[in-house]
Amino acid sequence: MSEQDHNKDPFSAEIDLKVVKRTKVYQEIAAQIMHLIEEGKLKHGDQLPPERRLAEIFQVSRHPVREAIRTLEEQSILVSRVGSGTFVVNEHGPSVDDLITRALHREKNKLAEIFVFRRMIEPQIAAKAALKASPKDLVELELILERQKEANDVHLIVELDQAFHVALARATQNGTLLKVVERLNDILSESRAQASRNPKRMKLSVAGHGKILRAVAKGDANAALTAMEKHLRQVEAAVN
Repeated sequence: MSEQDHNKDPFSAEIDLKVVKRTKVYQEIAAQIMHLIEEGKLKHGDQLPPERRLAEIFQVSRHPVREAIRTLEEQSILVSRVGSGTFVVNEHGPSVDDLITRALHREKNKLAEIFVFRRMIEPQIAAKAALKASPKDLVELELILERQKEANDVHLIVELDQAFHVALARATQNGTLLKVVERLNDILSESRAQASRNPKRMKLSVAGHGKILRAVAKGDANAALTAMEKHLRQVEAAVN
């Protein structure tokens, strides 16, 4: 590549690609490429530079570059065409739940910010569940709550806490909301385990879930929203 061509190379420091330092190098490469796609700096149909050029930019061998491309191909984000090169195939963009999930994972060490997000979305989930929950959904929520009241093992308590919020999201009949709550559970599992060792926190969880369930069972969206808001404020106070 000539110096003039190099200066025109869109894969340069100007779009924030960084020297790779992580142990699993290919994951970092894949993450940086995904970041460019999320930021709109790489769009559907854009061609990546050859493996050799990417290896130079990342200052790695060609093997991790190849692994990163393969990983993104498996996710249908890139496609390699023999004789042509590797292209972005993000025609419709990442799904809403994927974007939210990636943002949450980037902020997973900022628990206060996660609770801000929860207060924005989970009361609305509770309200939607009050309007959409089927008799089967209500039975599932009731069974989870009854098991919560009897649980005394930390791992089971965490599992049931997560299960209640997932079942509530499932009751909205909205697949995107369900996926977001499932990913939230992954992020919050450690903080839930710590909080569940606190007897007061356990009682707050059961009481809060009970009020939410009663509102949902009545089909009262406003009451369900209010109950979830109060529940989240109490939980946040208990873990801080």
